[in-house]
Amino acid sequence: MPFAGEQIDPRPVLIADLLLDGPDRSEIDPDHWHMWQKEEKGFVGLRPLEQTEAVQLIAGFPEDGHIDLDGDATPEALSSLVSARTGLDLTVREVHWASAYRARMAMAERFRSGRVLLAGDAAHVHSPAGGQGLNTSIQDAYNLGWKLEAVLRRGAPEALLDSYDSERTRVAADVLGLSSRTHKADLRGDGGGRWRRGKETHQLALGYREGPLTREARRDLADDALRAGDRAPDAPCADASGAPVRLFDVFRGPHFTLLDLTDGEPAAAPELPEWVRRFRPLDVDGHVKAAYGSGLFLVRPDGYVGLATDKASDVAGYLSLVSA
Repeated sequence: MPFAGEQIDPRPVLIADLLLDGPDRSEIDPDHWHMWQKEEKGFVGLRPLEQTEAVQLIAGFPEDGHIDLDGDATPEALSSLVSARTGLDLTVREVHWASAYRARMAMAERFRSGRVLLAGDAAHVHSPAGGQGLNTSIQDAYNLGWKLEAVLRRGAPEALLDSYDSERTRVAADVLGLSSRTHKADLRGDGGGRWRRGKETHQLALGYREGPLTREARRDLADDALRAGDRAPDAPCADASGAPVRLFDVFRGPHFTLLDLTDGEPAAAPELPEWVRRFRPLDVDGHVKAAYGSGLFLVRPDGYVGLATDKASDVAGYLSLVSA
C-alpha cells in the first residue's frame, strides 16, 4: 500500500531512557518536563518516568549532524551532553534504551486491503509534537478490535471492516495535520510549540458524524446538541437500584450500550442480544439529560454514539449493521 509523506524537520533527535545520579538529581522533579531550549548545539529535555527511577532524555542536534548510537548513547557521552547543555551536576549511570529519528509525517493510502489491516505506526507516523501518535494508534486498535469481533464471532457482514478504513483514515489525516502544524510552529518560535497542549490535542472532540455506521434519526436539534457520531460523554447518575454510577463505567467493555433517555415510560425496544446492554439511568440531578438530551442512544464499544433516535423500532435496524 502506498505510504506517502514528508520529512518536516531535518534535525536529528536522540531519545533515551536512563538513570541519573549526581548532586543536582533532586532538581529533576517528577511532575514536569525540564527543558533547555536555547543551547546552541540543540535543545535537551528531561522527564522522570512514572513508577520507575528512570528519566527520559530527548536531545536535538544540528541539521547537518549525525547520531551514532554506539558512540553518542553511551553513559559517558550522555553524561557529557547533559552536563554541558543543562549546567547541572548530573551523571548518567545507565542507559536502558536509546533511539534516534528525524521528524516525519506519513500515512498509508488506505488501512485495509483484503485480509491485511493496518493500525498504529503501520498506518501513520507523526512528529512527536503534541503527543498524538500513540493516542491515535490506540483509537485505531479499539475501532478495529470491536469490528473484528463482530465479524468473527457474531457473523457481521465483512463490509463492516471497510468502515474501519473510512472512519480512521479521515481522523488520522486530521491528526497528522495537527502534529505537523504544531511542530512547524515550534520551529518558527511563534508560541504554538510542541510542549503546549490544547483541546485539539486531547482528541476528545473527534467523531464520526459522516461515517458509514452513524445514524442520526432525531429532528430539530439545537446547533450544540450531541449527535450520532459524537463521543459519548460521561455523567454521574444512579442505576435502577439507586446505586451511584458513572456512564463511563456502564460503557466500559466490549459490549454495546442502549442508553434509554426517553421521557415517561421506558421505550419498548426489541429484545436485545447479549452483547447489547440496556441502561436507563436515574438522573435525579439532570446531568445525563444535560449531556445527551432525550431519546435512545446506542453507544458503540469504542465509546461513540452509533444511533440516536426517538423510535425504538430503529434499534433493530441498526444492530443488523453490526451482526448477522
